[in-house]
Amino acid sequence: MTETPVISPSATVINSRLGKYCSVGDNTRFCYSELGDFSYVSVNSNVFSTRIGKFSSISWNVSINPAVHDYHRFTQHPMLFASKYGMLSDNRPYYKQYGETVIGNDVWIGCNVLIMGGVAIGDGAVIGAGARISHDVPPYAIVIGNNNHLKNRFSDDIIEELLALKWWNLPIEIIRQKISFLAEHPTVENIRELKNILAQKEE
Repeated sequence: MTETPVISPSATVINSRLGKYCSVGDNTRFCYSELGDFSYVSVNSNVFSTRIGKFSSISWNVSINPAVHDYHRFTQHPMLFASKYGMLSDNRPYYKQYGETVIGNDVWIGCNVLIMGGVAIGDGAVIGAGARISHDVPPYAIVIGNNNHLKNRFSDDIIEELLALKWWNLPIEIIRQKISFLAEHPTVENIRELKNILAQKEE
C-alpha cells in the first residue's frame, strides 16, 4: 500500500487535506475536510467541512455535515449562502452553510449513517449502520438508531488508559511491530506494555 492517498477517479475532492495511506471511494464527495493517516471513506458518501482523525473507517452511503437551511429566516433557500445564485453582496453569506464537525481517531461509522453538522464524535466510537447522529458522541461509545447510546466498548478504566495511550499516534514501526496487540482485547496490562515500549524508544 502506497503512502500517497488513493482517490477514486469518480470521487470529488475539493479544498481538502488527505493524510498518508488513506483513500476516498467511488462517487464520494469529500469537500473542505481533512482525512487523517490510514483513514478511509467508502463509496457513495458525502463529507463536508469535517475533520477526521487517523485510522477511522467510514462505510458506504454515509452523509456527514449536510448543508444547514435556517428555517427561522424568511426563506430556507440556499441563495442566502451559495454565491452561485448571484444574490450575495461581495459573495458574503448571511449564515454558514456547514457546521464544524469533528470525527476522532479509530472511529467506525457504518453504512447509511447521517451525521449532522457541529457534532463531535470521540476517539474509538462506533456508529451503527443507519444511525442518525445530531449530538456529540463520547469516546468508545457505541451509538445506534437516533442518538441511542447503546453502551461503551470497554470499561471506564480501559477507556481511560486507551485515551492516555493514543495508540494511533505511535510511530508506524511500533504499530507494525506490535500489530498483534491491536488484534487483542485491550487490558490495563497490554496497554501499559505498549506505553513502556514507547517510553523506551523515546529514551
